[in-house]
Amino acid sequence: MKTEVYLSVIAEKQAETLRGADLRAFVAFVDDLEARGCMALGYRLTGEIPVSRLCVKHLRGAMRVVVAFENVGRSWVLMLGPHDERNRTQDVYTSLWKVCGLDAPPAGERTKPACCDDDGADPSLPEIDDLVARCRDLARLSRRRRYAN
Repeated sequence: MKTEVYLSVIAEKQAETLRGADLRAFVAFVDDLEARGCMALGYRLTGEIPVSRLCVKHLRGAMRVVVAFENVGRSWVLMLGPHDERNRTQDVYTSLWKVCGLDAPPAGERTKPACCDDDGADPSLPEIDDLVARCRDLARLSRRRRYAN
């Protein structure tokens, strides 16, 4: 079964900035996600819902992509960008925690389980509309900051 892939507003804006090998890696990832669903992703994040229903793929170097599944066969690329703990303003996870309503990463051990559920299904997140809306709001906020400077 083919997986539908949608991009949040912020993911669209982030994808538009990709060039060269990063762009090729992202396009190949989207093709793989369409073809294989959750099996195209590396691991699921650890924490409470919604974090525990989000999956990550390492694209190239520090570049990460974060995906949520609305239901089986329908996915949302929430955001993509570099993971850089030295530069929190550019770190994709800093933005992700904001979208999830967190001030800091979830506490506890990070286990990085497989993205797919135990039965091999996409890990559905029925509350996806809220996360997609928060990604849209984050994109608007970053655009306003850019023009305010």
